[in-house]
Amino acid sequence: MVYVQDLPCPASLGGQHKLAGENFLDGQMDMARIVLPVLALTVLLLTLAGVSYASASDHSELLRYEVTWNGNKAGHGDITTKKDTKRVNVIVQAVSDGFLKTLVEIWSSVQATFAANTFRPEFYRFHLKSNVLRQESVDLIFDHNTKMVQVNKQSGEERESRSEKFTGLYDPVTAIFLLRSQKDFNKPLYVDIFDGKDRSRLFVQPVGVDHVKIKAGLHQALCLDLSLVKLGGDKKEIAKGRLWISDDHRRIPLLLTSSPIVGTIRFELIHAQL
Repeated sequence: MVYVQDLPCPASLGGQHKLAGENFLDGQMDMARIVLPVLALTVLLLTLAGVSYASASDHSELLRYEVTWNGNKAGHGDITTKKDTKRVNVIVQAVSDGFLKTLVEIWSSVQATFAANTFRPEFYRFHLKSNVLRQESVDLIFDHNTKMVQVNKQSGEERESRSEKFTGLYDPVTAIFLLRSQKDFNKPLYVDIFDGKDRSRLFVQPVGVDHVKIKAGLHQALCLDLSLVKLGGDKKEIAKGRLWISDDHRRIPLLLTSSPIVGTIRFELIHAQL
């Protein structure tokens, strides 16, 4: 069951409601160290930009987005969603393109599976490959009987496996689906995310109805302000952005803008196969 619950939050974001339901070599290496976190963030935000939710029991969807960085083409990505009566399977793939590809070639993917009705996460995998940066992967396997999540990580030649307790946490993909399934975007909301590395909280602040112009045309949309905050320690804000979703029953994400470390990243829907 998905429900909205009053819980405390940072004062700067006002009253929030929690959702529940179940880095070239040598001199160029400095640029690579900037690119890595930006691209890692890109995968998460592309997941956010690309996930839509349909109430139909059997549903398949393909969404394609173009990514620009400070106005220059930086990449593109596809999000494929398949849903049946029991499970939702999502595959997100993103590659560097344009000017960014001249600096570093990056390919990344995210796979996730979760229960269709309860949003209970079952499996999550993040994989990043590059011609310059270290290969990274993270697998999460959720056991709801023991309330434990198995974490398997690899960074270059380094490997790590561990288990830890999880309560009220969702992998990034499931968290976004849980958010997108909400019918009421008039209230501030938040959802807690675990990606195998950090625990973070995504705050969603409604802005109102707006008209947004993208390559696919002019659309009436709901506008939402986003803030991703790392939990624990100094609660550092990891990223912030603004998302426009279609003002209809499909809630298709049309445009996402974000300002991470340097400049502005823009994710724009260019194709939808619904």
